[in-house]
Amino acid sequence: MPMEDALSQPEQPWQPGPNDLPFTTHLINPHGDRHLGFNDADGHFYRLWQHRRPEPLHTGDAILLRPSDVDQIIKFSMIWVKNHPTHPRSDALSDELAAGAKAVVLHFAQAAQAPVQR
Repeated sequence: MPMEDALSQPEQPWQPGPNDLPFTTHLINPHGDRHLGFNDADGHFYRLWQHRRPEPLHTGDAILLRPSDVDQIIKFSMIWVKNHPTHPRSDALSDELAAGAKAVVLHFAQAAQAPVQR
């Protein structure tokens, strides 16, 4: 599913239980939607759904999905890169993280410059 669809698709709120969390690292949204998992085995973020398999995400899409957790997404990514310096995924994860941070900054910078509608 393209990220635009995943961001706009309505989701029934739910709070995952221990059996719903396939990875060791999770960002659980208190509103009950847009949950993220980070798989330390492969260095990828995943969108967690109630009735579907986890959906792999580009790290930039994880940031766009959960901009309030950009600090944690950066931290998980950089710890993984630091702990796996020779892994082929290391460079890709760093690039995805940089692209995602840039996209969020540009989005909010453009929104701040938009004329106010009265």
